[in-house]
Amino acid sequence: MIINKNIIFVIVIGLFLGISGCTKSIDDAESLYRSGQEEAALEAAEGLMDHEEPKVRQRAVRLIGKIGNEKAGQLLVRALRDSNSSVQTEAVRGLGANQYEPGIRPILDILPSADPDVVQAAGPALASYGSDALKLLVDLYSMPSQKSNRGVYRQVLMNVGASASEALIATLKGKSFFENRDTFALLEQMRNPRVATLMLPYLENEEVQEQVSVAIGRLGSMAINPTLDSIRKYMKSPDDVRVLEFHIKILGTLKDPRSVETLESLSQHPSERIRDSVDRALFQIRGF
Repeated sequence: MIINKNIIFVIVIGLFLGISGCTKSIDDAESLYRSGQEEAALEAAEGLMDHEEPKVRQRAVRLIGKIGNEKAGQLLVRALRDSNSSVQTEAVRGLGANQYEPGIRPILDILPSADPDVVQAAGPALASYGSDALKLLVDLYSMPSQKSNRGVYRQVLMNVGASASEALIATLKGKSFFENRDTFALLEQMRNPRVATLMLPYLENEEVQEQVSVAIGRLGSMAINPTLDSIRKYMKSPDDVRVLEFHIKILGTLKDPRSVETLESLSQHPSERIRDSVDRALFQIRGF
């Protein structure tokens, strides 16, 4: 079979022009944005969201995220359904950067089947929304019905970091230490002094104070400064002997010499329970 060379030439040129036209289209959209024509840029980017080339779609979604108005937020939610994980990742980042509230639930909905890059991006994106989004994430992490998806929610919480601590700590109430062991392990792995700072006020809650004291002790050296800062609020208050006792217990567990001076100042406390706790803590630190 003989193929006409002119036909081949026309096909090749057509393909070249088509590819060049696609590149030019996204380039034009980005150029419109740079020149301050955001409405035109958004319209051009929207027209590229169904492009066959994932990189073009990704650039279009990134541009939409930069524009960041109400319509852009709606388009970013739509982009979460894209078949390409790079496009989804860009959409998650854009929603978080613009704190587009209707995007919280759609981000959470795609997590169980999301690629690692999307999961990685979801942490800081949800953190940027603040406490409401983090509470929804923690609720999913805690639900028995979501047990099969708990691993991915756990990873997102790790990516969020210490700012998720408060919502996590709130789930401890009404459960045994055994039931809370995974949550405590997650808090420990966040490796941030802020975790201890957020946990310490829960020593006032009789329902969880024992568990919280054990968990803070497991945080290691990063918990020493927050605990020393916190204990000063209770040192001269006769009404908070039990809370003070837990602080002393934590300092003994941490075994950090920096706490010796504070503990020694409590060695003449009116409460025998406190004096006994101080003696035990100092023994743990000094070994005598």
